[in-house]
Amino acid sequence: MKILLVEDDRSLANLLQTTLNWQQYQVDMALDGQQGWELAEVFQYDLILLDVMLPKLDGISFCQQLRSGGHYAIHLPNQETPVLLMTAVDTVTNKVMGLDAGADDYLVKPINLDELLARIRALGRRGQVQRSSILSWGDLQLYPKNCEVTFAGNPISLTLKEYQLLELFLRYPDQIFSQSRLIEQLWAQHETPTENAVRAQIKGLRHKLRQAGVPDMIETIYKLGYRLRRPNQENGQQKNSLSLATPAAAATPVTIPSSELWEIWQECRQSYDDRVTIIDRAVTALKAGKLTRELQQQAEREAHTLIGSLGSFGLEEASQISRQIQQILKQPSLDYSEAKQLKELIKKLRLSMSGEYQIENTLEVTKNKATYLTSDSANLLIVDDDLILAEHIANEAITWGIQAEVATNLQQAKKLILKQQPDVVLLDLSFAEIGENGLEFLEELHNKYPEILVLVFTARDQLSDRVQAARLGSKGFLQKPIAPSQVLAAISQTLQQSHQTQSKILIVDDDPQILKLLKKVIENEDYNLILLDNAQQFWEVLEQTVPDLLILDVQLQSRSISNGVAATSELNGFDLCQIIRNDPLWHNLPILFLSGHTDSETVLHGFEAGADDFLYKPFVPAELLIRVKKRLEQGKIRRQTELDLLTGVSNRSKSMQDITRLLRLAVRQQQPFCLAVLDLDQFKLVNDRYGHEMGDRVLNCFGQLLNQSFRMEDVVGRWGGEEFVVGMYGISKEIGVKRLNKMLNSFKSIKFIDTNGSEFQVTFSAGISQFIEDGEDLQTLYRAADQTLYRAKHQGRNRVLATEN
Repeated sequence: MKILLVEDDRSLANLLQTTLNWQQYQVDMALDGQQGWELAEVFQYDLILLDVMLPKLDGISFCQQLRSGGHYAIHLPNQETPVLLMTAVDTVTNKVMGLDAGADDYLVKPINLDELLARIRALGRRGQVQRSSILSWGDLQLYPKNCEVTFAGNPISLTLKEYQLLELFLRYPDQIFSQSRLIEQLWAQHETPTENAVRAQIKGLRHKLRQAGVPDMIETIYKLGYRLRRPNQENGQQKNSLSLATPAAAATPVTIPSSELWEIWQECRQSYDDRVTIIDRAVTALKAGKLTRELQQQAEREAHTLIGSLGSFGLEEASQISRQIQQILKQPSLDYSEAKQLKELIKKLRLSMSGEYQIENTLEVTKNKATYLTSDSANLLIVDDDLILAEHIANEAITWGIQAEVATNLQQAKKLILKQQPDVVLLDLSFAEIGENGLEFLEELHNKYPEILVLVFTARDQLSDRVQAARLGSKGFLQKPIAPSQVLAAISQTLQQSHQTQSKILIVDDDPQILKLLKKVIENEDYNLILLDNAQQFWEVLEQTVPDLLILDVQLQSRSISNGVAATSELNGFDLCQIIRNDPLWHNLPILFLSGHTDSETVLHGFEAGADDFLYKPFVPAELLIRVKKRLEQGKIRRQTELDLLTGVSNRSKSMQDITRLLRLAVRQQQPFCLAVLDLDQFKLVNDRYGHEMGDRVLNCFGQLLNQSFRMEDVVGRWGGEEFVVGMYGISKEIGVKRLNKMLNSFKSIKFIDTNGSEFQVTFSAGISQFIEDGEDLQTLYRAADQTLYRAKHQGRNRVLATEN
């Protein structure tokens, strides 16, 4: 991708150019608007990165001139090139002016380099299909400038939404648009159309196009959504073509070494000291009563530059101080009190700029932060101005093994986060103090501390709040009033889910080179990859590895040996997909086809066989990673429905399926398998004596201990009330007894404290059976283990017994 960078701060421009070069972008740099305009008149660019406040020609005028065609009657080479505006002025008015002038996106300084690169990639994807003065599909033409649509020269009358749908399909002919994505693209945030409304708009557009004689150009992709029909797919109709550019491969993100940025900072640091000196000179003139309007405006411009530049180098505190200085210098009249305040701010600014440079912290996630599973307890920050309720939740948290602090306003919360970063924040949205906005604070947490888990806890019940909270990264939305025990159950579950192990991806392709390429593309994304080039071993590997996602080729060659003779046969990926969908233990496994076949019949066959997604070879790495991530996220959401919310272990249905799978594997691999049935002792007395909320705490604690005490390949489930099961593959019941006795010793040592301060302890009993000695199926094994559990209860509870043979 070729980028034109127009930025008058040479140091910041060097930083941005170095960063973009590391991403394999080609960058031309201009230090004023006129120089940038001269480059834009001659050379074609894929993106223009444009500062707003520029000498000679400001960014708004540059943008307007570019979109209008400048002083020429001819079409400029970059008239349709995406423009990303940059400015330190964060006001709605400036954003509106920029977007109205023709900009495609708006980025507020200080520049976050990761956000900048993400926005460039997003604009690059849009720019892959260049803006065109006319979008064509055969004889159908769409004119974006005057919003007209014609077919064979005859106008077609469309509603606004129908026109927007058609333009979207024409601009991105290779993309599939789900109904939810169409809502996100074409409806405003305050609008909440249903998916039926989207289908109605699609139906209306198709009807009007058909009436005008347009061949069926919008195809429905089974289970995914809609897209523009490919050329030569019109059932014998004329061969239509799109007058659109061929998409280029998206750039793969590359992290720029901190040493490179350190060198740039060392080189340009003096220039920023000089800018501070200009501001200091203006303040000195103010104290002497000699400040001119010109000097004040110059000082304000320097402060404006420092806001964006220092923040982009990772000096956030210095950037914030510069913003305070600019706000004061904006005032039409200044006196001695402002001069004194400015002197103090300049002193702080110099100290902040002279401190140890911490650029590594701006580009890398902190590595020393203890996680929930490896520390004694998690840290919770409750942000709520209802002190009584907040303290009640904090006291409840102690009994759940969670350390809690309370902040009754957002300023206090920010100080506590700086002092010790919490694992999770429970955030109210409404505060009594003027200017306190929970959603704004949520956005700040999302941008500055993405690793902190945030659950919204509020009495507000507007759909817009839920949507905004979800978009800003909230992991949960709890509606007041709600019992403190339920709040802690939700927090506990969120903590458990956040520390799940790597997602496993099974890739089946008979081409070893493709497997190597996929490994290279995916392995850096913290996934556990299982590569298989012999489809004959598919089912065995599937049951042994239990993947979270399956990537399949369409045509596979399987190798087998019969009577000492090696044989090769074609195996159809569709068949593998179909048998997955037919098996109740595997039918929910996400499947992505990766194939060199691009014809519609193959794609439809794949979806009919049960595929969740279909990607063509050669693939674009960035697109593959996005689709893999999307399918894994959807799988996680589905798996959440298979969990018991209170305890965090699998529910009855899920655990039965998993135990059945392990039993099959034990038969095939001739390995032992044992089943344990556990029951909390005298749990009814706990509920009667201490209340059901306390009973829920005990159950939650027991579920957490079960998850921590057994291996990932073991199955832990809650079968109802206080009864749990554990399936252990590859070990005998004697070893199972030892493992459960170890857990029993841990559990009975836990002291629970009720609301009156009384302490009590709980035990459990368990019975264990073993395949094949005690049964060959789940029902028989469960019956044997349950009878053994009854014997343990009869012998005095608080013990683990195995079946007697």
